[in-house]
Amino acid sequence: MIFLFNQHWDIIPGKEEEYTQFAINHYIPTMKKISINPVGGFHVVVGEGPRVISVGTVDSLQKLQKAMETEEYEKVTAQVQCYVLNYCSRILKPTGRVKTDNYTIQLRVWKFNQYFNIIPGKEKEYTKFITKDYLPTMEKLGIKITGGWQVVIGPGPYIVAEGTARSIVDIAKALESDEYKRITKILISKYVTDYSNRILAPTGRIELPYLLEKMMKGF
Repeated sequence: MIFLFNQHWDIIPGKEEEYTQFAINHYIPTMKKISINPVGGFHVVVGEGPRVISVGTVDSLQKLQKAMETEEYEKVTAQVQCYVLNYCSRILKPTGRVKTDNYTIQLRVWKFNQYFNIIPGKEKEYTKFITKDYLPTMEKLGIKITGGWQVVIGPGPYIVAEGTARSIVDIAKALESDEYKRITKILISKYVTDYSNRILAPTGRIELPYLLEKMMKGF
């Protein structure tokens, strides 16, 4: 099973360049070394902060615990505080409603993430609506739901629906459609509470080292 380890923060104004160098040269290599695989870095362009989200994966909670107990993790987490504010973290597991067997770096994609809590007692009806109507409609509109996650440690809301699109233009077109408004109205009025959403742009800090590594392997 894939678990996500998400870290959220805002970069201290004026330290953006130092932060980028630290992220590429120290943070990302350290996370890989302790077996938390960096798969995404995103900036919140629409929605509530913190504005930066770092996404890592592990294949078990035991491995994540072991990684977080290392001296390297303690050191790099302390170092990152020199560049950021409003730090928090979340551990997420798949809900089982969306297939997430192979969760890797996605290049040049934007995210439309939705956050909510399922109304107690509505789980079966919610699941039927999601699988039969919501998922196929969102994909038809150009936003594929590539992850359904439950927050097991960290602040709520406790369900995250992770949508993926090629551009913010594709997301905007989908959100303006009557079909999106229809399924979102059903979702909010019948099945969930505490709803919010965010549009996330890739920062490039995860993708750049990945692409350079791939290029070097070709020499």
